[in-house]
Amino acid sequence: MNIRFLCLVMAVGMTDTQADDISPQTLRELRASGQIIPLEVLLERHATRLNGKLLDLEVESENGRLCYELEIQDAKGEVHEYLIDAQNGEWLGEED
Repeated sequence: MNIRFLCLVMAVGMTDTQADDISPQTLRELRASGQIIPLEVLLERHATRLNGKLLDLEVESENGRLCYELEIQDAKGEVHEYLIDAQNGEWLGEED
C-alpha cells in the first residue's frame, strides 16, 4: 500500500457531528494504541470496493463511531464517498 495514504490520514484532523475537533496528534495516538485500524490495512481489506483515485480523506465520528470517510473517483470519473468503521474495519457503505 502506498505510504502517501498513511501520511494523508496522519495529516487529517478528526471532527465529529457536534463539531468538536480532535487534533492530528490524537489521531496518531489512537492509531499507535490500536484503537483504530491503520488506513493501509483497510484499503487492502476493501480493495475491490475502493477502485479508483483517492481524492479526500477524513476521520470523523458518525453516530458515535470513528469512521474513515473516503472520497474516491472511479474509472468513469464519478465521485463516491464511502464510510469504513475505523475501529473494527466494518464496511458502512456509501454516504449519500
